Amino acid sequence: MLWLKNLLQLPFLLPLEDTGIDHSSIRDLNWGDINFLHTTDTHGWLSGHFNQKQYDANWGDFISFTSQMKSKAHSQGQDLIVVDTGDRHDGNGLSDATVPNGNKSLPIFAKQDYDILTIGNHELYEWENSKTEYEFIASHYGENYVCTNVEILDNDEWKTIGNKYRYFETPINGFRILSFGFLFNFNRNNQNTKVTAIEEVLKTDWFKDIMDKFPEKDLDYVVIIGHIPITHQWKELQVLHKFLRSYYPNIVIQYFGGHSHIRDFVVYDDNSTSLESGRFCETVGWLSIDNKIEGVRKFSRKYIDFNMNSFKYHSKKFGDFQTKQGNEVKQMIEKARQDLNLNEYIGHVGNNYYMDYVPIDDKHSIFKLLSEKILPSLEYPKDSNEERMFIINTGSVRYDLYKGNYTVDTKYIISPFKNDWVKISLPKSLAIKVSAYLNKGGYLNLLPAHQWAQVMNPEKFITTSGHHPGFTTASKNQPYPIKRLTKGYVTHDDFGTDGDDTLHYPTINFPIPNVVDSKQFKHLEESTVDLVFYNFLKWNVIEALIDLDNKDYSQAVEFYSDVYLSEMITNYIKEFGV
Repeated sequence: MLWLKNLLQLPFLLPLEDTGIDHSSIRDLNWGDINFLHTTDTHGWLSGHFNQKQYDANWGDFISFTSQMKSKAHSQGQDLIVVDTGDRHDGNGLSDATVPNGNKSLPIFAKQDYDILTIGNHELYEWENSKTEYEFIASHYGENYVCTNVEILDNDEWKTIGNKYRYFETPINGFRILSFGFLFNFNRNNQNTKVTAIEEVLKTDWFKDIMDKFPEKDLDYVVIIGHIPITHQWKELQVLHKFLRSYYPNIVIQYFGGHSHIRDFVVYDDNSTSLESGRFCETVGWLSIDNKIEGVRKFSRKYIDFNMNSFKYHSKKFGDFQTKQGNEVKQMIEKARQDLNLNEYIGHVGNNYYMDYVPIDDKHSIFKLLSEKILPSLEYPKDSNEERMFIINTGSVRYDLYKGNYTVDTKYIISPFKNDWVKISLPKSLAIKVSAYLNKGGYLNLLPAHQWAQVMNPEKFITTSGHHPGFTTASKNQPYPIKRLTKGYVTHDDFGTDGDDTLHYPTINFPIPNVVDSKQFKHLEESTVDLVFYNFLKWNVIEALIDLDNKDYSQAVEFYSDVYLSEMITNYIKEFGV
């Protein structure tokens, strides 16, 4: 591992301004009898990434791309299915700067002609988001919206959000497809929605009746779209797969997953694979299945960088790439951004601050910035204790803070969540133990999704390696000149390390803790302090205190402030800059 140690010390591995991508560094796609384009965890990033040319395409460009790819597939006598696996909220000003959330972004999202799509957990935290998903998205897509295990309360009656399944035949080859859509066993949903665990669904008569209605002899493919991590360590899809194989022992069962914000591909058996396609409009997943290669069925996957170079290269459309609808959607995005003043200047950021490209104690760590400058800037409420200690979970930060103009959009990109601060007054000696307790436990829900994916998949990761978890060592014997490669994803999955459509050299992801704290203590001696934390963390903190002090502090939780973290960052940068 000496080569890796040396590689990690090279200065070019810190993120730089991205340059254009040479087409010679793009790998071709393998086409099959049936092909899929997959998105997941878009979280409102429909405008594209203004600070990263590597992901410079927007939703209008993506719509043009899928249209061109479908035309290409059909001209070749092949089918192309377009799939999405949820999480359309919380992460970008286009989705989060409106009331209700998604008021501007969802009509833009819905311009994409998805063949099958399903729900994510971020559609279920807030009632308004669930209501919009049910009344607009599910209604708009009709039979294409598949949601097998999530229900909504509609006029005092529990109804499935969308359809429990979809059966359809492809337009070119007439492949007969049965599709289901599942959400992982999520339990933080609002009270007007209900998620039934997959293992419970499998026990129901109605689900078995669907299997009986569509026997194997009448199908060519079963396609499962799920907002579920596909890794072997996450067992829900394993349980589902075992059950489905009892009904369909011979045909292809193809899965598409999400939620963990990584690129990944796993093999379940000779006729079953699963694809997960990243996050934040950084990735379009590609999956092809060909039944005619030397009598053997062949699966192929690629992770397409969400940029114009990749889109034009794979569609083989250059001067005539944009479609009429794609251009119309680009105009919709621009108008929405103007209406929301997303480009409005608030302040200046003088340096890049990263979630995990640098160690957490590095001066360019966003968590160090929060701990030392942002959190201490919150005004003390009336009658609060003189000394206090903040705890925030690292998953409350969603993206890196890049140098340049800090805008209205940036505010939502860094931390879109609306969590009140609450407090418990505690002896200082007890308060200081809480963050250490939370950091030694397996509280995966407190980490950024791509970080807890690394915890769950250690066999696919090397310490501090990869642009996001899932990305490891492909550069060791890289035959391409290093200067021609941009930083980015270098994915290691069950098929190896050739999945990324664009060759990159990897940036680094350092491990980060579940929570970070900020102590504002004025005295060394014991005193009563306010332990201040997000209401999102309430039960994690209560559990920690029960273990540490053998007392239930749930009745001691008090409101502290409604100035959200995003407002604190914004106010500080507006006044002082960083």
